[in-house]
Amino acid sequence: MAVRSCQTSPAKGGANLGAARQQSILTLINQGDVVSVGEFATSFGVSPETIRRDIRALEEAGHLRRVHGGAAPKRTFDLTARRPVAERLEVDREGKILAAKAAMALFENDMNVFLGASSTMLLVAQELVRSDKRLTITTNMIDIATIVAASGRCTVTLLGGIVNPQTHTVGGHEVLKSLEDRLFDLTVMGTSAVSPVHGILGPTKYHNLLVTTLASRSHQTSFVMDSAKFGRRDAHLALPLSQVDFVATDSLPSGDIAAALEEAGVTVLLPEGGHENRAEPTQQTGTDNQ
Repeated sequence: MAVRSCQTSPAKGGANLGAARQQSILTLINQGDVVSVGEFATSFGVSPETIRRDIRALEEAGHLRRVHGGAAPKRTFDLTARRPVAERLEVDREGKILAAKAAMALFENDMNVFLGASSTMLLVAQELVRSDKRLTITTNMIDIATIVAASGRCTVTLLGGIVNPQTHTVGGHEVLKSLEDRLFDLTVMGTSAVSPVHGILGPTKYHNLLVTTLASRSHQTSFVMDSAKFGRRDAHLALPLSQVDFVATDSLPSGDIAAALEEAGVTVLLPEGGHENRAEPTQQTGTDNQ
């Protein structure tokens, strides 16, 4: 029987370290972030020139793109969801406003609903204030809670958790824990991207945990998004389309997205005047939804 030595020569060890470092770089990049040479060098304890060589090698292998001062995913994810909410409100704003108007068809008086946190969902909250809807609302977005509560028509609960000053949200384990004994007629959320293959996508693993938790506790699950989100990519699967009931958007999807939504049985809601495939949202009755 042949026996191979476990001893590694210095050259071999250096090559192994370089390969491990390049794999770590690729893992970080594929999360959707643009990372600088300086950040990599500090993280791995090597010189910036070493990192530049790693990035060149990975680019030549077709794994990433070099950008000024760093590296980015080869196929660019939508990075808008990583920006502060005040900036995101101005991106595709007209489409978001129309999608928010389309979402009004989801709500019926006396519903118990969860409103997720996003720039589009903030516009949904503003539309609700202008409507005459009377709702019981739970949310993890501070701005949504204050805007809707000020209307005087809705009972609003803001979940507790760790405050994110950029997104104006609360998050973390405390939010997930507080949802364990809650049930909702309807959950309405935003999203950063929709894939015809994978479904609703999000920027972090936490988005997956929150969305799947809410979907399991809601009679119906809906997403509100401008049509620019169709076909975009992001780092994490949030929810398969088979678990989505409604999508409210500004214009009718086409191509692979339209086919995927139809196959999954998702009802598409458009603003007034658009062509829409509408099914009425239903309110769960009884004390088990309180």
